[in-house]
Amino acid sequence: MSQSEANLSPQRAPRRVGLQVKLVTALLLLSLLPLAVSALLVGNIGEVAQNFAGHHAAALRPPLERAQGAYREVISTKKSEFQEVARRLTESRMLSLRLAQPAGLEHEADWDEVARNLLREHSQLILVSLVRGEMGVLGSASRKSQLPPERVRELELKNAVGDTGAQLNLVFAADMQPVLDLQDLGEALAASRRVDSMKSSLPSSYRIAFLLLVGGVVIVVTLLALLFARRIGRRIAALVAGTREVAKGDLGARVNMAGKDELAELATAFNTMVGDLDEERQKTLYLQRIGAWQDVARKLAHEIKNPLTPIQLVVQQAVSSYDGDDEQYKRLLASCDEIVREEVQGLRRLVDAFRDLGRLPKVEASPLAVDDIISDLRANAELEPSLEVEKSASPMTVRADRLLLRRALVNLLENGVQASVGGRGKVVLRCEVVGEMARFTIEDAGPGVPIAKRDVIFDPYVTSKETGTGLGLAIAKKVALDHHGVLYLDENASSLGGARFVLEIPLA
Repeated sequence: MSQSEANLSPQRAPRRVGLQVKLVTALLLLSLLPLAVSALLVGNIGEVAQNFAGHHAAALRPPLERAQGAYREVISTKKSEFQEVARRLTESRMLSLRLAQPAGLEHEADWDEVARNLLREHSQLILVSLVRGEMGVLGSASRKSQLPPERVRELELKNAVGDTGAQLNLVFAADMQPVLDLQDLGEALAASRRVDSMKSSLPSSYRIAFLLLVGGVVIVVTLLALLFARRIGRRIAALVAGTREVAKGDLGARVNMAGKDELAELATAFNTMVGDLDEERQKTLYLQRIGAWQDVARKLAHEIKNPLTPIQLVVQQAVSSYDGDDEQYKRLLASCDEIVREEVQGLRRLVDAFRDLGRLPKVEASPLAVDDIISDLRANAELEPSLEVEKSASPMTVRADRLLLRRALVNLLENGVQASVGGRGKVVLRCEVVGEMARFTIEDAGPGVPIAKRDVIFDPYVTSKETGTGLGLAIAKKVALDHHGVLYLDENASSLGGARFVLEIPLA
C-alpha cells in the first residue's frame, strides 16, 4: 500500500475505557491489596501471638500452682486449728468435773457463764452451746464476728465431753478470702491450660476468620464502588450529552441534575453558561438585524427624501398656474394639492424615523444621575400631563449615555401614552435598584400586547398602531443592549391594566 493510500484509509479509533470500569477496578485493587498482605502475614502474626501467650502462660503456671498449694495448706491448717481448739475445749478438766457433779446441774445460769468463759478463750468462736441428752441446752453464749459479713464462713464442730453424756457445740467464723483467692488461682490455671490446648489450632482458625472478614469487606466495597461508579457515570454522561447538544448549536439544552455535590454544581454552572451564551447570541443576532435595518433605513431615507420636495413643488406650481374659471377643476386641483401635502408630510415623518434609526450614535457612557433623566422627561410637553414617576428615596446613579437613555425612555413612555384610550391615558415610570442594576418599569393603561406579537414586538417595523413606524421599541432595545442592559415585556399585566415594559442598565 502506498503512503497516499495509507493516509486515505480510515483510521481505527482507539478503544476507550470508561470511567466506571476504571473506578471499580481501582477500588477493587485497593481492597484486594490488604487481603493479600493479610493472607501472607496473618499466619505468622497468629503464631507469634500464640507462642508469646503460650510462653507467658507456661512461665506463670509454676508460681500459680505453688500459690494454689500454699492456699490449700493455709485452709487445711485453719481447719486443723479449729478442730484442735474444739478438742482442747472439750477435754477441759474443769468442764468434765463440773459435768460429773450432780449439784452442778441445778444452776442453769452457771452454765451460761461457763459458755461465755469458753467463748472468751478463742477470738474466732462466735457460738458456744452445751447440750446434754433430755435436758437439752444447759448453757450457751454467742457474739458477732469482727469480719465483714460477706467474708464470713461458719464452721460448726460437735464434740462429746468424755463419758458425761454431754456434747459441746462450737461455731467458728472462718475468713472466706483465702477460699476466694484459691478459686481465682484455679481459674487462672485453667485458662493457662486452655491456651496450651488451643496452641495448635489457633493460627488456622484465626486466619480463616480474618480472611473471611476482610473478604466480606472486599465484596461490600466492590458492590458499593459499582453502584457509586454507575451513578457517577450516568451523571457525567448527562453532562457529556448536554455538551454535545450545545456543540451542535442547540443552546436550549439543559442538564437536570439533583443533589448538592460537585457534579450538581457543575451542571448548574453548565446551565448558567449555556443560558448566558443563548442570551448573548440572541443579543448579537438582534443587533445584527438592527444593523442591517439601519443600513436599509439610511438608504430609504436618502432615496425617499430627495423626490419629496420636487413632487410637492410641481403640484403647487400646477395649482397656482391655473387661471381658468372652471370651478370644478379648481376644486380638483385644490383637493390634489391637499392630498399630496398630507402624503408628503407622512413620508417626511417616515423619513425622519428612518433617519433616526440609521443615525443612532455610539454609546458614550458616563455616570449619570437618574434624577437628571427624570427632569428631562418632565420637561417634555407631550409626556408631562400623563407622566407619573415613582422612585426610591435614595439617589440612583447609572453609567449611561444621557441622550440615548432619554430617547429610549421617551419612546417607551410615548408608546404607553398612545396605547391608552384617546392617547391621553396615565403612564407610570417606576425607578428602583435591583442588585447591581437600575430598573425602569413603564406601565400604561392600554389594552396590552397581544400574545401573538410578544415574540416580535421589538423587531423593526412591527406595530399595532395605524400611524406608527414600528421603530420606537426597536430603538429602545438597541439602546438597552448597547448599555449592556436588557429590555423586555413583563408577562404580568401592569397595575393600570395595560402593558409593563422593563428596562435595566448597570449602576455606575
